[in-house]
Amino acid sequence: MSQPSGTATAKSGSQCRAFALPDRTTCLTHTPELAAQVEAARRRGGTAAMRLKVLQGKRSKLDTPRALVKFVADVAQDTLAGTIEPDVARAALYAVSIQRVLIEASATEARLDQVERLLAQRRPA
Repeated sequence: MSQPSGTATAKSGSQCRAFALPDRTTCLTHTPELAAQVEAARRRGGTAAMRLKVLQGKRSKLDTPRALVKFVADVAQDTLAGTIEPDVARAALYAVSIQRVLIEASATEARLDQVERLLAQRRPA
């Protein structure tokens, strides 16, 4: 059994193609009684997107321990100020912990390459 489409008219003038709500002839967008709830949901979505953009606007090279410390401090302050959602901050800080491990591994690899070069230079030909 397929769900029927709504009977309302879309902005384009054609029939709305969204599914009708159970026990209704219109979709969520075209149900006048739910307009306030739909608007509130849109507002919440816009707020969350704006907060994510605030975090994305802080993009900087996170390739040194100093840069990671600064970024973590900024995320903590913005979270406390309420400009970043705690869930977004949690995800960002988790990514920072992974980045820290990668930076450490990269530094270890660079030191090992240097030691290998020094050993190769000291070996008699």
